[in-house]
Amino acid sequence: MFSLVSFEYANILFTMKISSIFLILIPLFYTSKIASQVTTNTYEVAVNESIKINDPEYYTGLIKILDGFQKELFTRNSIADTTYNSYVHLLNQISKDSTFEVTSNYAIGDSVQKLAKRFNYNGLKQMKTIGLAKYMQNNKAKSMLLNQKAGEVYKEKGGVSRADYAQLLLDVYDENDFQLPTIRLQLFRFIDPNSDGVFYMYVGKPTQK
Repeated sequence: MFSLVSFEYANILFTMKISSIFLILIPLFYTSKIASQVTTNTYEVAVNESIKINDPEYYTGLIKILDGFQKELFTRNSIADTTYNSYVHLLNQISKDSTFEVTSNYAIGDSVQKLAKRFNYNGLKQMKTIGLAKYMQNNKAKSMLLNQKAGEVYKEKGGVSRADYAQLLLDVYDENDFQLPTIRLQLFRFIDPNSDGVFYMYVGKPTQK
């Protein structure tokens, strides 16, 4: 039984610095009910709206951190510009080579953790407020579709490489999805060579020049 962390659950673990393998796994009960034809991100939109309304200071701070990391990637020539296509290009490179190097001195993990602590952001409370089940039943949670597809890759290959995960991000999310702060955070944590080890327990950590 295997499931990668959904983006919001991963963010919770990330900010809480939890290292237990047990807490990283999401029960297959959730992922097995997601249809492969999910095309809407209604759940992800609801999560971001909830954070924006209930934790506005955290939400604003998160956007600043994401913009700062993006500037770091651009300054170090890891991306050609800040458009969606640049990230598609970067993910395509990683999908072909798990050892593709990313250059960054920006530790996005430390920044997000400090932000959450400063404003007492409670990700678990946010998840309970949204109610994931109703979105899953209507196939409107792309993050859980990502989990399901990751589980399928794991079952087939016995593991999920960085190349596999990069391809999954490309397959599941589109340009509109990447406008959402929490999904941008998921992407940036995957790219960041200095990110917290919890996220890479099942997906290899990126190399750095």
